[in-house]
Amino acid sequence: MNRVIMKNVVVSLGVILMILLPMSTSALTTFGKTNPQNQNPPPPPAPVGVAKTCKSESDCIGIGNTSCVADPKDGKTKCLCSDLTAPYNGACLHKPVHSPCKDNQECGPGAHCTLGNSTTHVKTCQCQYGYYEENMRCNGCLSSLQSSSVLVLLFSLILLRNMSSS
Repeated sequence: MNRVIMKNVVVSLGVILMILLPMSTSALTTFGKTNPQNQNPPPPPAPVGVAKTCKSESDCIGIGNTSCVADPKDGKTKCLCSDLTAPYNGACLHKPVHSPCKDNQECGPGAHCTLGNSTTHVKTCQCQYGYYEENMRCNGCLSSLQSSSVLVLLFSLILLRNMSSS
């Protein structure tokens, strides 16, 4: 009876930890106070482009590697780059995930140009195997939530194994 209760406690604790662990972590580093005279000047601000408003992908054909998507700032559809910024000097480096493409060079890191579903017969940028979609880009590493869930699961399994052998 005690083993059943202990097993339920361990499983419940594992579930609670997975829910309560933070979604992301950040490292805190302090190496002392720096002298402002020894610091490099701040970099110049990034150039800001102007996005063209659009109604369909065909409106964005003349602007390299852009797609007709909703601008997160105002919700209007515009020809934007994969990072949801306006193109600078009429060009972007890569297209976002799910955007129409012709070859792999148009897609961002971790993505390739492949046929989507069988009804449209249109090639789109999709995440490669081993990558997952995050903010319209392909990410190849585990998110902090996934890695913390794996750690909690491993800890629970080891604890259950030790309890069952005693």
